[in-house]
Amino acid sequence: MANWADIVRRLRRERRQTQAQFAAALGTTQATVSRWEAGRQAPDREQALAITTLSGRSVAAYEDSGERQQPAPGLSDHLVATELPGPPGRIQDLPILGHAEAGEDGTFLDNGMVSGYAGRPANLVGVAGAYALIVHNSSMRPRYEPREIVEVDPTIPVQPNDYVVVQTTDDRAFIKLLRRRTERAIILEQFNPPMEISFAPEEVAAMHLIVGAHRVYR
Repeated sequence: MANWADIVRRLRRERRQTQAQFAAALGTTQATVSRWEAGRQAPDREQALAITTLSGRSVAAYEDSGERQQPAPGLSDHLVATELPGPPGRIQDLPILGHAEAGEDGTFLDNGMVSGYAGRPANLVGVAGAYALIVHNSSMRPRYEPREIVEVDPTIPVQPNDYVVVQTTDDRAFIKLLRRRTERAIILEQFNPPMEISFAPEEVAAMHLIVGAHRVYR
């Protein structure tokens, strides 16, 4: 039986596409692709045919390849291996989740898959659930630059004017500035281009505080 979560995730990464871009190529929605990759839904017959046509390979070719599931091209393995040296004794055990683009379309957390490990700063030693994300575009410049790793503490309550990672119910994440929240909306700010982004509270699964960042080499 085909492992569609693995097949879809691997093909999307080979094509270097976000879930939204991959969905557009198949004539479906980002939410549907997210459910496929999370294993919550399998493609129907027509969708499966479209996926294999897009790949130029058969389902059997994927199942028989025996390849290890790879993180997104050019991201975790390469970047984590070439981090700038941290302070002495800094243990490299902070899990990097998904790949953060800090853009309007957000990033995809790949169902919580760990794509690598970053150095754990002193303020996150002993913090359960702490994690990191890699930034890839300039929408939050100059605060966060492309190729930086942001460090996140999920245990500290966030307040207006905090820089946060917002995780949505469809497995996306956004690196933004929290401006305010009401009973009806969570309002975020990005810098490039300047704009406000709003989510309904029911669309947000979690909002976590960014407590640090450090640069990595390409």
